[in-house]
Amino acid sequence: MDRDQRITLTNDYAAASTLRPLGAFENIIDLYISRNPVQFSIVIELTSPITEEELTGTLAALQRTHPLLASSIDRTGEQAVFRPTSEPIPLRVSSGHDWVVEASAEQAAPIDPDLGPLARATLVDTMSGFVVILTFSHQIADGRGALRAVTDLLEILDGRTPPAQPIPASQEQLLRSLPDGAAAATPTASAGLERPAAVVRAFDGTPPTVEVAALDWSTTERLRVIARSHDATVQGALCAAAAQALSARGITGPVRINAPIDLRSAVGLPDDVANRFTATTVALDDPQGRDFWPLAQDATAQLRTGRVQARAAALMLAALQPTDAMEAEAAMLAATDADIEITNLGIFAPRSDAAEAVWGPMMTTQVQGECVLGVVTHGGALRLTLTGHDDIGGLAADVAARLSRQATQQC
Repeated sequence: MDRDQRITLTNDYAAASTLRPLGAFENIIDLYISRNPVQFSIVIELTSPITEEELTGTLAALQRTHPLLASSIDRTGEQAVFRPTSEPIPLRVSSGHDWVVEASAEQAAPIDPDLGPLARATLVDTMSGFVVILTFSHQIADGRGALRAVTDLLEILDGRTPPAQPIPASQEQLLRSLPDGAAAATPTASAGLERPAAVVRAFDGTPPTVEVAALDWSTTERLRVIARSHDATVQGALCAAAAQALSARGITGPVRINAPIDLRSAVGLPDDVANRFTATTVALDDPQGRDFWPLAQDATAQLRTGRVQARAAALMLAALQPTDAMEAEAAMLAATDADIEITNLGIFAPRSDAAEAVWGPMMTTQVQGECVLGVVTHGGALRLTLTGHDDIGGLAADVAARLSRQATQQC
């Protein structure tokens, strides 16, 4: 059965039902993705072996739990909508043994939104253990939403059945339901659509480079303690380390860092497998000429301001309402133009012990010269993944080494 026949069957199945229309921010992402494929991956190193059949059943149960994991996008009407799909989450069993290579390959293979579902999985036998790579198209989830899916996947592997979740509302609907939410932002629709300096790279299916690095439990804990003693956060320290590393590599002027902000923790939105984020820009002047902790303190202050303004920023971006892919591209580039993106998913502490380690997100947005630093703390250890198409040789290890050096200082 070819793709068109499968889409016809899927549309026939869904003809009488719509999960819901895409929200304003989801629509911007969808328009952007129509020209520039964007998906991201979370890697789970399992503590026990798993068969293809077991994982297939687990993924089916996960789809029954989260509606957007069993959806496609129908763009044929006046407004794009999520429709249910009967297609299972595709599972690829890798013939290779290196999950880093497989995670890189996942970023180079677009997910078909017309057919759905908007997620897929890869099973890798690394010879030292089994690894599951979950890859999500960005219309249906952000990094924390993906971790919610990982949480429930691990629950299912443990033999528990997570309750089925309702169709998640769009983040704009939720934000406007908060006190003063509707009045938090009334931007002019054209303000953010000016052509930014950043440009996209033509998608050519080339897998990006992916680097990994990690701090052990004791180093991570020392870093957290000393950061707190300097009125800084681990995210602020990550910004400082990345800024100094990039400055040492020749970036002149202020280093600009795009930092996504989780609206679940910032303003109390529900923990759904959905998009619940906005972003802020941290600009750090003269990183090489400043001591580390004052730099981290500066970054932390900017991040705190970004969190205070998160609801307004999210509503402002949603209010742009681009009408085509070109306008969506301009809006997204203007909002995310930076030297590096640092996506820190924070502490991941599932009830399950089925995961030995969790990494991610690994992602590219097809922006020329971009590098995306994904961070997650699991089992007390801070893990870094760096993804990019240009020369990023050793940058993840450089950032980790700078953090480790600071963690050895006395509080």
